[in-house]
Formats: sequence, C-alpha cells, structure tokens
Amino acid sequence: MAKLLFKLGRWSFHRKWVVIVLWLAALAGVAGAAVTFQKPFSNEFSIGGTPSIDATYTLVEKFPEGGNPVNAAGVNVVFAAPAGERLEDPHNSAAIDKVVTHIRDNLPDLTGTERFGNPVEVSPALQQGVIEMMTEQGLPEESARDDAENLAMLSDDGRIGYTTFTIDVPSSMDVTDEHRRIVNAAMDLGRAEGIEVEAGGAGFGDPIEVKTTSEIVGLAIAFVVLIVTFGSLVAAGLPVLTAVIGVGIGALVIIIATAFVELNNITPVLAVMIGLAVGIDYALFILSRYRAERQRMPADEAAGMAVGTAGSAVVFAGATVIIALAALTIVNIEFLTAMGLSAAFTVFVAVLVALTFIPALLGVLGDRTFKGRVPGVAGNPVRRGRGVSRTSERRRRPTMGNRWVRFVRRVPGLVMAVVVLTLGALSYPALNMELSLPSDSTSNLDTTQRKSANLLAEGFGAGINAPFLVIVDADDVNPDAPALQPLVRAQEAMAPEGETVDRREAAVTASYMYTVGQLKNVGGVKHAQLVGMNPDTNGAQILVTPFTGPDEQYTTQVSHALREQGAQIADATGAAIGLTGLTAVQMDITERLSEAMPVYLGIVVGLAVFLLLGVFRSVLVPLVAGLGFLLSVGAAFGVTVLVWQEGLWDLVNTPAPLISFMPIFLIGVTFGLAMDYQVFLVTRMREHYINLRVKSHENPDPDVPRAVSKLDALEESTIVGFTRGARVVTAAALIMIAVFIAFIDQPLPFIQIFGFALGVGVFFDAFFVRMALVPATMFLLGNATWWIPRWLNRLIPRMDIEGTALEKEWEARHAAEQLHRKEMEKHEQV
Repeated sequence: MAKLLFKLGRWSFHRKWVVIVLWLAALAGVAGAAVTFQKPFSNEFSIGGTPSIDATYTLVEKFPEGGNPVNAAGVNVVFAAPAGERLEDPHNSAAIDKVVTHIRDNLPDLTGTERFGNPVEVSPALQQGVIEMMTEQGLPEESARDDAENLAMLSDDGRIGYTTFTIDVPSSMDVTDEHRRIVNAAMDLGRAEGIEVEAGGAGFGDPIEVKTTSEIVGLAIAFVVLIVTFGSLVAAGLPVLTAVIGVGIGALVIIIATAFVELNNITPVLAVMIGLAVGIDYALFILSRYRAERQRMPADEAAGMAVGTAGSAVVFAGATVIIALAALTIVNIEFLTAMGLSAAFTVFVAVLVALTFIPALLGVLGDRTFKGRVPGVAGNPVRRGRGVSRTSERRRRPTMGNRWVRFVRRVPGLVMAVVVLTLGALSYPALNMELSLPSDSTSNLDTTQRKSANLLAEGFGAGINAPFLVIVDADDVNPDAPALQPLVRAQEAMAPEGETVDRREAAVTASYMYTVGQLKNVGGVKHAQLVGMNPDTNGAQILVTPFTGPDEQYTTQVSHALREQGAQIADATGAAIGLTGLTAVQMDITERLSEAMPVYLGIVVGLAVFLLLGVFRSVLVPLVAGLGFLLSVGAAFGVTVLVWQEGLWDLVNTPAPLISFMPIFLIGVTFGLAMDYQVFLVTRMREHYINLRVKSHENPDPDVPRAVSKLDALEESTIVGFTRGARVVTAAALIMIAVFIAFIDQPLPFIQIFGFALGVGVFFDAFFVRMALVPATMFLLGNATWWIPRWLNRLIPRMDIEGTALEKEWEARHAAEQLHRKEMEKHEQV
C-alpha cells in the first residue's frame, strides 16, 4: 500500500491543478445537489423492534383515528398565579382567557382540543363528566372520583393549572416557527397581566440551532497550534483549508441523504465535529513528514514519500475510525446507525482529501510551503541587535518531548502508577452514570420547557411528566379465565332482568377492569385509569401515572414492573398487554443503548488488539494500547458525570442525566482517535527499533547497536521515536481538543456534553496514555515489548504502515543513482 500511496502522492503533486479542480468541482456539485434535494432534519430518535414501538403499532391499529401518540405534536400551556393568589381569581382567570383565545383564534392546525381551554372552567366540567360516565357504567363512585382527580387540570391549592392541545402536523418535527410564534405571543399576553405562563410538550420544543461560531473558534485555535508547530503561516493554513473542504463535502452529502432517509438533526453536527478534528490532524501528519523528507529528496519525491509513509498511517488510522463508527450499526438503532455512518463517511472524505489535496497544494506552492515564517517559533531564527539574524539557541537544545521521555525512562514505574491511579480514580464516578433522552424535564433551567415541567411537577406531582400508556388487545381474551369470572358475574347481575349478557363481551370489558385494578397495585404507580375503548370494543387504553418523573431511575423500574405485571395479566386473561407512550419509548431506547454498550466496547477493543498485532508484530503493545484506552475512556466518562450530571463546582447551570447515546458514541470516536495517536507515535519507535536491530547484526555487541549510543535498542528507539513524533502528536491532540471543546458553546445541552466528553477523552488518551503510560511500559518491559510467538507472527497478516519497504527501495535507488553519477564523473575525468 505504501508504494501505491507514494505514486498517488507524486501523481497529485505533478497533476496539481487536475486534483484541485476535481475537489472544488466535487464541493460545488454536492452543494448544488444539497440545495436541490435537501429535506428537514428530524428531532426524533427513531428506533424499531422495542416493546414500546411494537405496542405503538398495536395502538395505531386499534385506534387509527388517534394517530401515533409518540409522534403527536402535543403542547402543554401551564399557568401559575402569583404567590398567595389563585387562578380562579377574576383578574387571573381573565388573563388565562386572553392566552387561550389568542391560541384558538390564531393558531392554524389546532386539534386535540378535548382538554383545551381555561382550566378554571374546563377542569371541573371534565371531572364531573368523568364521574357521571364512570358511575353510569357501574364503577364505584369512589373509584370514579379518583379517576376524575387524576385528570384534574387545577392543582389542589388552585395556584397552578394547565391546558393541552395538539398541532395537527405529521410529527413534532413539522411544527413551524409560525406555530411557535403564535404560542409565544399568547403567553406574553398572560405574562403582561401578571401571571406566569410557560409551555412545553413534544410540539413545543425549541428548534435546533447550531452556532457556526464553534467551528470558527475551533479552526482559529487549530491555526494557532499549527503556526507553533510549523512556524509558518502558509503551512499552518494548508491543514485548515483541506479540513474545511473535506468536512464541507461530507456535511453536504449528509444533507443530500435527507431526501432518501430520515436523519436526526444532530447527525451533521457530530459529523462536522469529528471530521474537522481528523481532517486537520491527518493533513498535519502528512505535511510534517513532507517537511522532514524534503531535507533529503526533491519536492515531488518528498510529497510521494510523505503520502507513502505518513499517508499509510493516515489510511490505517482513518480506517480504524471508520470501522469504529460504522460498527455502531451492530447496536441496531436507526438514529445511531445514521450518526455513525454519516460521521464515518465524513472521515473517509477527510482521508481522501489529505492524501491527494495536500500533495497537490505542495505542487502549487513548492518551496513557498513554509514561507511566512514567524520569528522564534518552531526553531525559526530570531532577530537580535540591528537586524542581525541568528539561529535560536533553543534549536540545539533537547526538545520538550525528548526531555519528557528521558524523565519517563528514569522513573517508569512512578509514571505508570500515577497514570493508572489517576485515571482509575477519575473513572469511579462513571459507576453512578444516569442516562436519558432529552425532554422538558432535562432542558436548561432558563427555558420555558423546563419551567413548564417544573410547574406541572409542583402542582400535580412529578409523574405527570412521565405518563405511561397501556394498550390492551382483547382479541384473544379467554371468557372462561378464572381471574375474570367475578367481574363477568358482576356484569350479569347488573343486566336488566330478562337480558342475556354475551359472555365474551363481558369478558372483554372485565379484562379492561381487571388490568386497571392490577396496574394500580404496581409499586411506584400513583394512578391507573381507563381512558378509551375503540368502537369495536376489542382494544382499550389505560393511562398510568407514576409518582416519579421521566429522568428518575425509579421510573425505569416502574416501567419494568408494569411490563412484568402485564405479562401476568396476559397469562391470567388471554388479553395482550403493551406499554407505550413517549416515556416508555425513550426508556426503551436508553436501555437498548445500555445493553449494547458492553458488546460494542468488547468489539472495538478486540478490533484494536487484532489490528495492532498486525501493525506492530507484538503481543504486549496492543494489550497496553487496549487497556490504556479503557482507562482513558473511563476517566472521560467519570469527569463528564461529575460535571454534567452531578454539577461539579456549578460549572453547568443544569445538571441532568447524560444523553443515552453519548457513552457508546464516545467509545467509538475515542477508540478511533486513540488508535490514531498509538499508530503515529509507536510506528516511529518501531521504525527506529527495526533499523537498530538490523544494524546490531553487524555489531559485536547487540546491546550497543551503535558506538555513539549508551542505550540498548529498545530504549534508544523509544526515546528517538517519541522525540520525533511527540511534537506532531501533541499538536494533533491540542487541535482535536480545541475543536471538540469549542462545541460547548452550542445552545443544545447534548451537543455541549458531546464536545466536552470528546475533548477530555482525547486529553486523557493522548497525554496520559499514549505519551506517558505507553513509553513507561516499554521501558519497564524492555525488549519483551516487541515479543510475539512465532506461530502468531506467521498467522497474523503483515501491515507495513511505516512504509519500511518503500523507504528501503528509495534508498537503494538513490544509492544506485549516486554510484552511477560518480562513475559518470570518473568517466568524464578520464
């Protein structure tokens, strides 16, 4: 592969304008296609094959006129009177009327108005109607009053009330800014009258806003890091330029994909975040190698050699990231699959751009690539006196990387202990990690959605924000079920004299009553009540209200208990019981992700060990790399929990459970990036180690491969390889951290958390694991670092990502050319 990439690099160098025009044409083409075919992104997290989704299908089948409640764009408008007042006070009730009237008169697509209106008037009428209907059906008056109380729209103290309606659009993602504007204007009318008015619900989420400042800030910091790395304004701009082109193409293709599949609205954000980071890093690695190779070979061959050597590592690292992201498909969750594949495609484009666009730009710039030098930076000369330029003395001093690795060599055990203990301690809070999907209850404290959820919880209990909907399918009910006989006989006793009760119909009705009674007895359930039967009377809906809110772990336990109770009801009656509703769907997604995480973690770590076996021909290097990855990702989880879930030092204004898919996505991305640094750093060590071992065969003392060295081959190769790679890896890590951390400025909490988690994950992995733990273990293990059994060495395929064969071929050809030149010179002299 290295030889093929060498040819690609040289071809791109010589055919520079062809390459540049092709990439710019590709960018323009996908931009035009994106404008033509794009469709809106979704704000939903689609998933299939879960119990709640299956129950939703049953609900839609039995109640087709009601649509899919999971997709319904429901809106809750919550009112609160000033302290010491009640909503029924005339001036407060009049204020509510203004809000309700404005919505009724101005909001298009208004539907689902059964409970819409002034709660001061609607709530008593609704409750009385429930009591009359239930008692007419033979339900005890006490139970009827309990059901009516659970549907109350006014709190017991009369200070808080709410109304609810639905916007008649296909799903909540189709709610427009005009819809939101009308509701906001209505709320302002009530606020102007002195009452508190807030709104929430699936149909009133804030539109997804992505600030472009995050990318700009990340790119600006990356540019500064590149200046410090190369000491050149021109060279610093090349990786930024290529990354922007690569990410632009990747993001635009994702937009085009919306014409064919439904994509979540954070899909392109994550792809851009990851694509920018890897795009800059990959170009940095190739450009850095070009600068080193340019000192010994012509520009075109230096470009080819950079792509053949560093480019081989880029291909391997990029493939690792792509595999880790694409492997998210094994979780079998639609939105996560889309995120992983979208980000993987963006990384793929970034790799192609780095391999071809960078050498093409080198062909255009030539020796001007490293112009625009910044004095005193990256070994550039500094001016002293009257315009006299002298080489900085720091250029002859050991680099910071060299000083660090020599320190690690002196105390490897201490360094290893500090890293393991520190990362282990930081991982501990991850044991208390709580996961959920975004909801009104987890929105920022200063949003109207969070305020509405808090008011509802205050007035009616936290469970009002986490209702479950139980669907009963009575098609296969058993009329002779012993559990139903008391209720069947009760219906027979209530029948008018002379009328015969159909036992099957009685058993169907009895199954509904039996289910309600059994669900009321489930721990954590505040109330359960029958809220609807279909015209065919073979399906019913039961509203179950828990005591706790949607973001509390106890609510998840309640959902498990409801399902267990449902299974027992099904066994006892023959009726099929399903649990659905937005709360149940979100909990199923969270649990599916939690269950998949250990499997995915095992797959990516196993993949890392296998690939690194092929690259480094060592047993211990892959094991250290894999264990180090577990430490770094554990510490990233722990710190993220401390800051974003537990609210450490009040660094965030809204501590809340972490978004459900953050852990598994963090594992995939951090794994890929960790392998990047492992490859780029350790390949330098292995390359030098192999060269020393080859030379040692000609040296009588194998422990002194070169007369100028007092170190053995392992120690010298570790020091030299680390010194050569540390500067570039440090720059690459700082760039990635800057790009990720810049996304904390985004308005959406889950994007902020992603940026933070990825940033600290890269920090721990690059600086604690790759640049401390890895060299420390090498010094401790000695030559055993590169041990591999012969049978395994034969079994594992070889991967020459260092480009060793390519360099040997070039050196042989270069030596032959020099010999031929000398012979020609001698011939001319003769």
